[in-house]
Amino acid sequence: MLPPLRLMAAIAALTLGCASAQESRTWTDLKGRKLDGIFVKQDDATVWIRKGDGKEVALPKTSLSEDDRKHLTTAVPAKKGSTGARFATAPIDVTAWKPRPEGFQLGTQLYPVTLESEHFIIAGGAKVRPAMLLAYAEPVERLFADMATDLPGLAASFEGKKMPVLLLEEKEAKAFAKWHEDHANASSSVSSSYNLDTSVIVAFNIDKDLAQEKGITTLGRVYRLDSKKAEHNRKTWPSRIHFFTADIFRQFIGNPSNNGKCSIASLKLAFAYHREEQICGKIESDVFFGGTELEGFKNGRNWAGATKKLLKDGQQPDIGAFLEVDSDEAEPRDLGFGLGLMHFIYSNPARSEGFGKILETTAKDKKCPDPETFAKGLGFDSPGALNKAWKDYMVSDAFQ
Repeated sequence: MLPPLRLMAAIAALTLGCASAQESRTWTDLKGRKLDGIFVKQDDATVWIRKGDGKEVALPKTSLSEDDRKHLTTAVPAKKGSTGARFATAPIDVTAWKPRPEGFQLGTQLYPVTLESEHFIIAGGAKVRPAMLLAYAEPVERLFADMATDLPGLAASFEGKKMPVLLLEEKEAKAFAKWHEDHANASSSVSSSYNLDTSVIVAFNIDKDLAQEKGITTLGRVYRLDSKKAEHNRKTWPSRIHFFTADIFRQFIGNPSNNGKCSIASLKLAFAYHREEQICGKIESDVFFGGTELEGFKNGRNWAGATKKLLKDGQQPDIGAFLEVDSDEAEPRDLGFGLGLMHFIYSNPARSEGFGKILETTAKDKKCPDPETFAKGLGFDSPGALNKAWKDYMVSDAFQ
């Protein structure tokens, strides 16, 4: 089945108008050497960067590229405990991750090269190198640790299960797609996956009985190694962070029933884009509604600016309408207002804690929150009070 809002990711060197306080960036020196990390602090001569392993590196400003030096004129240091900082310093132990001697098998498909971490099984064909497995396992485990900080109960939703991640080339992807089609036809709970044999990044579902037998989640994802657009070795590759955020979110929430017209689709999408922005420092995912790109949101160039324009033109945030969004009635405002809502929630510790509890209750009760429940969970007396505070935040300078 197609997701409520169909996404297509395009990898490009795009930046937001302002530097993010949680930004992870690829820094380049005058010799072309690169370093991924978060800006920590600077003085007149030196900048300190926190790498993915949590270690800080001091770099002379004179050694950096012109773009990096320009970036430092507006860069804001990462705050302690922020999403980007948590991702970079997540307490993970890669030495505890091991390959499966027998490989990983789904039906007729056997993948001999594997790496099993706490919450994921990364698997591929015989040509996949161990370094590539680690290039996936480490960032997704960092992402899991970051999300678990905000979402009580997330770890429990993975208890006894690990999410499969397949790294495939064209021939392997076609073979898997053929097996999955047969698997879906034989299952009462699984539909054929969209473009499983051709998409660069695509999710798939597994029948719950087979998933239980294998000790895996019913949701997995394929990444194509032969794609020229992929940046597999980039730790903060936005497309990987975005889609795995959505996958982990789905595993946590499950499939809650609609509450009237309310669903969880818009929240999941907004949450994924917000996490992509905060960890990667930018949004690189193109967004399509019905095959049409959205001006203003195209390539994630200036979401905040496009949203402020919508507000100036008279559009109003409405939590009731937002929770009723589906693929047939989605509009550009749903993207901008959704990102604004996530910024608004995570700008305040009490609201972010309340949001985590809302999602935990949703997962437990298997029922989507209605507008009143959502507003009260964030500390507001009514949906109208939430709408006003949400709008006031988006028109302010805090939303950039």
